[in-house]
Amino acid sequence: MRVFVAVVEEGSFSGAGQRLGVSQPAVSNHLRALEKRFGVELLSRGKNVCPTPAGECLASRARRLLEEADSLEEEMANHAAPRGSLVVGASSTPAEFMMPKVAAEFSARYPDVSLELRVYDSEGAVRALLAREVEAAVVGREVEDSRLESRIVEKETLVPVVSNEGEPSPEMSAEEFASSSFVLRERGSATRLAAEAGLASVGVSPNVVMELGSNGAVAGAVAAGVGIGVVPERFAATHPEVRKAPVAGLSFRRPFVLATEKSRSLSPAAVAFIETCVGKGSG
Repeated sequence: MRVFVAVVEEGSFSGAGQRLGVSQPAVSNHLRALEKRFGVELLSRGKNVCPTPAGECLASRARRLLEEADSLEEEMANHAAPRGSLVVGASSTPAEFMMPKVAAEFSARYPDVSLELRVYDSEGAVRALLAREVEAAVVGREVEDSRLESRIVEKETLVPVVSNEGEPSPEMSAEEFASSSFVLRERGSATRLAAEAGLASVGVSPNVVMELGSNGAVAGAVAAGVGIGVVPERFAATHPEVRKAPVAGLSFRRPFVLATEKSRSLSPAAVAFIETCVGKGSG
């Protein structure tokens, strides 16, 4: 079929041979075999080679078949080795602190894969995974859903922070901490859930005066004196407008969890991404 289409498009046996890298006699043999197969004359052979009405019909169908075959070969190749496009999701904190290193390592090892990272809050990332908008998602909390498989790939510490204005204050008691006003991440954020769980562990029900959609926004409000915030320790270390506020008996720890859908057959690119995440987390 490919030889026949080349002859029709080039208008000669020699042109088709040059295009396909085969000899002119080989092209002629292919065409005679094809005409014998269908029992009709496909080409008018003269000074210029032209398709007969039967040849026009075959050429039109053959082009569509060859396009489908090429598409199928490309799709099967994507299943044979990591290549093509891969869309993954992450909640904002893993996206900021874990994914840059993972993405750099993944892209270096698998240059034929185009990686797209979509950022959500943790609930949004799980919804996107179940809607099959992404093949894998990294979130900042345990995932309890029977449809998903999850594994911890990293752990993170959260810290209370206050404005860096003025002199550092001594360690606060749980009672002092409980009476404070709090600036926390929005509901649905894994940072918010971890903060509330840590506060509950020391009997604190926070007076939340402001909810914000990013760690940066929380730090900005804290720096302006709105209240005490809870942010990732790595974030606090790189933002001089706030400083850690030690509290007696209080610690916040939360996992970064990689989730995939149990019933979904993952592409080789997604499998390679998971292996990269697991290796980065254990390193």
